[in-house]
Amino acid sequence: MRRTTFVLVIGFMLWMLAACAAPGAPAAPTGGDAAAALEPKAGGTLTVVLDGEIDTIDPHKSVTIVGAQVWPNIFESLVKQTPNLDAVEPLLAESWEQPDDVTYIFKLRQGVKFHNGDDFTAADVKASFDRVMDEATGASRRPDFLPVAAVEVVDDYTVKFTMSAPYGPFLSKLENLAILPAGQTSDPAQEPIGTGPFKFKEWITGQSITLEKNPDYWQAGLPYLDSIVYRPIAEPSTRIVELQTGNVDVLNAVPAKDVATLDADANLTVHRNAGVTRDHVGFNMESPIFKDNPNLRKAIAWAVDRETIANTILYGLAAPAQVAIPTSHWAYNPAVEGAYGFDLTKAKEYYDQADPKPTEITVKVSPTYPDQIKMAELMQPALKEIGIDLKIEQLEWSTWIDTVVVKGDYDMEIVLISGGSDPDDFFYQWHHTGEVFNIWRYSDPEMDSLLEQGRTTVDQDARKEIYYKIQDKLIEDVPLAHIIYRDQIMATSAAVQNFPMRLDSVLRFNETWLNR
Repeated sequence: MRRTTFVLVIGFMLWMLAACAAPGAPAAPTGGDAAAALEPKAGGTLTVVLDGEIDTIDPHKSVTIVGAQVWPNIFESLVKQTPNLDAVEPLLAESWEQPDDVTYIFKLRQGVKFHNGDDFTAADVKASFDRVMDEATGASRRPDFLPVAAVEVVDDYTVKFTMSAPYGPFLSKLENLAILPAGQTSDPAQEPIGTGPFKFKEWITGQSITLEKNPDYWQAGLPYLDSIVYRPIAEPSTRIVELQTGNVDVLNAVPAKDVATLDADANLTVHRNAGVTRDHVGFNMESPIFKDNPNLRKAIAWAVDRETIANTILYGLAAPAQVAIPTSHWAYNPAVEGAYGFDLTKAKEYYDQADPKPTEITVKVSPTYPDQIKMAELMQPALKEIGIDLKIEQLEWSTWIDTVVVKGDYDMEIVLISGGSDPDDFFYQWHHTGEVFNIWRYSDPEMDSLLEQGRTTVDQDARKEIYYKIQDKLIEDVPLAHIIYRDQIMATSAAVQNFPMRLDSVLRFNETWLNR
């Protein structure tokens, strides 16, 4: 299967179960009480800067976070997550019931139309599911729905999903099933047709993506905006200047070094939350130097100065990390705290036990994400001290994805990835054998079994025990070494109201408006 990635990065995003505790605090609403008292204004164009080009506008194939900041404004799913990722709520489904552990029956909204004028019905849900499950589609979210045994059209506005076994994360995963019209014969990547608040107008590669208001949107009075223009700008300093001079309204990612400057500007608003994004150094488990060589992987894990990275490279807007799941999550295993620190004596001990003991390793990074280059540079003298000359190879972002993710042509990489809320979101697709996001080519039968148990167990206490074991095993196997959890930071002009920042970086602008 062709591999792609949820890399922010990804990353796209992974989803959570309604019963899950939120992994962080929500962003403060734009303008506070004063903004809440203002009457929304209709009209205007919102200009959004993305920190990279999206991969595709096809919602079933997109895997990048920048993609997830565009396509959810065109396409909708049966449900959506709340901004704090602590619940799911109705979207194209009005309601649902669960008569037993494996059955979900959804009542659909009536009167909803696709952008081409077709009525939305249960047949579209079934067709969209079938498209995702068709291996020929190459849908990145296909693994999310493998536990679904059948989808049945009960009537035009009722659809039934039946699981092959209890599947705890199902409702949270359902946000990943964007609904396309059943009768569409054109490529959704070229002609995106959804039910969302905005219609696709044009995509000029490398310059802009333009969406325009859907005048027939099913939520009365929405959207407020006339249009959205997305501009990919890879250079961080250019993005900052564009916001400061008023040429753009939204920055989807703010470099940590610029937060204080933007925060002091009365014409701008900085939005922060704990987020679900973390950085790591990853090892290709099929590489001759890392395969069957856990001591080498552990040596490098002990040579990462997480505290310095968090406090200097991220200006204190991050915290050291050991595993993917945030420390505030109900499934976080406190026993992994401090599993790897910065200790060159231990690093040297593990290196001396490694077989083979390479004296030179190349790490692949991308200048699209300069923080990772700085992390690699910080690791160079530490690794030099234990006997490894770390070479840094910088690849343009699309080349990095093709080289590292698709082809697996690398030994070591550093990047940041995103997550969700259910523990399955943080572990299954990243560590199960053969999964699309398992960019480290990690394969272990015991891990696969634990991951399957975590999915099919419903009781939270039992699931917690399973995910504790998963984290313990990942600390021991070290297919990757986590570095930091980073705060999510975006910025807008003060005119932007109802800014829809979520913990997982998804942006939906159906209720956003401009006070100007």
